Amino acid sequence: MIWMIFVTLATLGIAGCADKIQPAMNLQSTVSSSLAVAAFSYGPTAPVSAQSVAFQDASTGGPTAWSWSFGDGSSSTLQNPNHIYATSGNFTATLTVSNANGTNNVSQHITVTPENSASGYDMTLTLSDGAQSNTLAFDGFAMITGNLDAQSFFPPGKVADYTGFQYLRDTDPDNMGHDTDFLTRVANNVIYILNAAQMAQQITLASAQLDNVNLYAYERYSLMEAYRRDLTGDIPAGSTGLSLNAVKQASHNLYLIDGQLAFDRAMLYVNIYNSMTSTQIAYLESMKGKGFNEWPNITDAQIASQMSHLPAGTATLVMTYASDIFSWYEGSLYADVYFCPERHGTYYGGFYIKDAPAVGVSGYTISEQLTATTGSALIDSSLGYVTASQAAIMDNLVNTQRNNLYAGDTNIVSIRTQIATLLRSLMVSTASSAEVNKQVLALSGTYGDLDGEDNYNYATIFVRVNQSLSAAQKTQLTALRTTDLSGTYAGGRPFNFTVATTPYLYADPITDTSVLTPYIGDTDPFF
Repeated sequence: MIWMIFVTLATLGIAGCADKIQPAMNLQSTVSSSLAVAAFSYGPTAPVSAQSVAFQDASTGGPTAWSWSFGDGSSSTLQNPNHIYATSGNFTATLTVSNANGTNNVSQHITVTPENSASGYDMTLTLSDGAQSNTLAFDGFAMITGNLDAQSFFPPGKVADYTGFQYLRDTDPDNMGHDTDFLTRVANNVIYILNAAQMAQQITLASAQLDNVNLYAYERYSLMEAYRRDLTGDIPAGSTGLSLNAVKQASHNLYLIDGQLAFDRAMLYVNIYNSMTSTQIAYLESMKGKGFNEWPNITDAQIASQMSHLPAGTATLVMTYASDIFSWYEGSLYADVYFCPERHGTYYGGFYIKDAPAVGVSGYTISEQLTATTGSALIDSSLGYVTASQAAIMDNLVNTQRNNLYAGDTNIVSIRTQIATLLRSLMVSTASSAEVNKQVLALSGTYGDLDGEDNYNYATIFVRVNQSLSAAQKTQLTALRTTDLSGTYAGGRPFNFTVATTPYLYADPITDTSVLTPYIGDTDPFF
């Protein structure tokens, strides 16, 4: 269904730019030239849901203040804001401008169409209150019932994720995107067609990035340990809880690492694209628009000569690069910006519950409903795990994070869009790569600030809910965890991952735990 939207803009004296705006018709009122006259354009003029829309002030008469109403309950006082419509529909955007002589306003209708995704996975779903509420509740459940070891389990694909691979996975036409062999099939096909020089480029970057990739995982431990200390009440004397500024700074630093990794990978991929032969390009083209079952089943044996000699960490990165090379080639800016609902609350052990039983088990398919069904335990009091008041506390996190996620003047979706746009510009030319790198890092730091603030709020609410739970409620929740993490594999072998017994570097167990001491030895500064 297509709805119409009206947006209202009110001007406020903040300068802005109009890069890459597709102008719409400007509407003006006929009034005295001494009065500010409202007018604006926006682009793209045919936006899809969850796409960033840039609004450009075109008012005359010297306005000194701007006030926008976007028609979906959101507003802004910037002169040239960006706004994201989380759902499709018809909206009325209104701009009100003013100066010393009075005020004036103008409205335009905006039609936002849904992203066409046969699988149902798109940004509208990701940003929906339902998906976000279930995911945050699932994270809270994982934190309350888990331990630090479980928190540390983290898929490496969530790092530097601006190449559309998550979208490729979630929209696979054969519904095999959550199968443990999905990435392997994509990567093996790409490695199969690369020549020795192209493989050497991947291996060189993997060797160069490995330390920072690992550093990213290790640095996460400081935040995870601080969150767990807060949950268990093990906080410094005189402290009332986490320090927002300390959490944001740590998150900021993590995202700087992430941004550099993303930029360096983009440069690698562009260099490989530019060196590809027509035969290699034709191979990638033959894979476009198809899914797991239609792609050639290139086995590990067929690429053994390229991969078998590589150390494990290097090999993992090369596989990641290879899968990105295809998803970025096949995808779009929308795919690059896309993320699953679990993308940002990554410190609490939810990935352990979903993925730990699947590690090393070929053909294992991760349940797409687990987040929703288990998360409901903390937001649906009718299920009997929590009271209505406890559920309301957890469910309100959706409202707390909305501005940082997509509704505020500076938000995560907008930042991701800007970063993805900059990285994709390298496909056209690398002449300004140094400036692109600089901008990507600046935006990444802001991304980290937003995500840090959100996770501060998540962790704080998880503590509040945990403190309100009775012993009987905690027993019920632990039993649900056991149900989620135990069972029998297809071959009849039983498994039980209820209690994580080792810390992880991404999905690999850490055998020498002394490496964690620099990161968890003193987390008092987070309080």
